[in-house]
Amino acid sequence: MKNFLKLTALAACVVLAGCSSNSANNTSTLAPLDSNAVYNKARTPVNFNDYVQFLKRKAAGQGVSANTLNAQQNIRYITKAVELDQKQAGNLARRKNLPPLPPNPNGATNYITKHLTQAKVDKAEENYWDIRDQLQKASSRYGVQQEFILALWGMESSFGYYQGSFDVLSVLATLAFDGRREGLFSKEFINAMKMLDRNDIQRARLLGSWAGAMGQTQFMPTSYLNYAADGDGDGRKDIWTNEYDVFASIANYLHTVGWNPNLPWGVEVELTQAMDLSQSGTEKNKARSLSYWQGQGVTLKNAFEQSKLDQMSSADLWLIRPDKEVGRAFLVTNNFRTILDWNRSNYYALSVGMFADRIKSVTGM
Repeated sequence: MKNFLKLTALAACVVLAGCSSNSANNTSTLAPLDSNAVYNKARTPVNFNDYVQFLKRKAAGQGVSANTLNAQQNIRYITKAVELDQKQAGNLARRKNLPPLPPNPNGATNYITKHLTQAKVDKAEENYWDIRDQLQKASSRYGVQQEFILALWGMESSFGYYQGSFDVLSVLATLAFDGRREGLFSKEFINAMKMLDRNDIQRARLLGSWAGAMGQTQFMPTSYLNYAADGDGDGRKDIWTNEYDVFASIANYLHTVGWNPNLPWGVEVELTQAMDLSQSGTEKNKARSLSYWQGQGVTLKNAFEQSKLDQMSSADLWLIRPDKEVGRAFLVTNNFRTILDWNRSNYYALSVGMFADRIKSVTGM
């Protein structure tokens, strides 16, 4: 009877996702798997630990050492991460099953009002005087204006205040196992293991958002490997606590994907005549000259931005109409498209651009 009770208790622990133990995640030998290997077992809680081993074997196939992989224990199923991901997916699915929403003339304005507050501008100005040296060093090294580095820092982590407290390996393994975006999250899990293998950070400090975004830059592991930079020459790339590295990493990202330090992000415009919506967008083949857009009836909305428009006079420009026919319109440079590489939302990119403009105004950069 006692043996039966022990076996029953053990089985219950395995079924519960939160009971992952050190031994459950541990194997001393990890046969490498190809990156295209597919997990064919049922996605049920009892198989989560086995799936973690599957991911570790794929990481071994990409060169992560057995010592590193075996050292990473207590990788747990994080129910909250799945709930948040399903909520995000559910909102999208419900919207797809409903008639299209009518264009909202205030969509961009509402988003910007919510995410770009006066309090955030005041905080950026307050922070600037304390971090000027770090900011200027990154700006000079990578050719990215200080105000854009500061704006992205503020948007991503509220100037380092919010970084997330989830165990990154656990949430990435959980979301990969859940399956909705397995390709994305399994890749990020493997790249997080590479970070540990390179000794970029210790596991106890590898914390982030429910989706695995990390540090003051909110980089995913892949972005960390591609863009994280050592801003103070100490041999580390610490996007969690070192502001020299935080700002260097933001600037390196923008620089690497095509930032031009001689251009602003764009300006708000008005359309004085009807224009087919198909002309707007950020696709490469929709770039036109300023003279072309002016010939189509595009005029500057705010006279105080004339100097910015003058800077844009010889650049390729795109017309952005984030709320389609009924809302505001903007002429933007490739720098706007570079911000979109960071986050694929026109609203987000507009907020960053406007935030940078306001930072420049209040600090006198």
